[in-house]
Amino acid sequence: MLGKQLAPASVRPVRRRTATAPVAFSRVSEILDGYAQRGMFRGFAAFPRTETQQTFNLLWHYNRQYPFVLDVVGKTVAFRGLLPGIPAGSPMAADLRSFLKPFSTAQVPAHRRVDANAGRLKTRIKDDALTLLIEVADTQYAYCTRKLVHLAHEIFMVFLWDGPYFEYRVENLGLDPDASWP
Repeated sequence: MLGKQLAPASVRPVRRRTATAPVAFSRVSEILDGYAQRGMFRGFAAFPRTETQQTFNLLWHYNRQYPFVLDVVGKTVAFRGLLPGIPAGSPMAADLRSFLKPFSTAQVPAHRRVDANAGRLKTRIKDDALTLLIEVADTQYAYCTRKLVHLAHEIFMVFLWDGPYFEYRVENLGLDPDASWP
């Protein structure tokens, strides 16, 4: 057989970063650093990036470190493993999804919701750790970064605080049971 041989159908093509990747990396870094400079995070560090991903480490609620991952190929911004110790199919996972659902609808004011034209809010559970992410539409990385940080904050300050999750916070997030504030 002369000429090119075709790759088997199971081989996926190599995905390349987009031309917007340097701008996305820079803008997301500026936003997260700005939050850190204003004291929203207790600590902030950017890890060396690859061609397609940048990971930032945020010291935040409960004095825990949270990895924030920008993936320009997957077109996502994510807090990986934001909440540990949540099995898939658990009542807490279902409660959290119910809590988050209005943030993608007109049930909450526009300034608090994720605009469907800019991104799509999702949760994933792997190894009993919940990841909160937004699939980014077009080049809306800055918008989605801000929304993701605000939604994660809502989870910590409203969902976990007002819900029946005191024991969860003690066992999985390291809350001192004698403390009055996380």
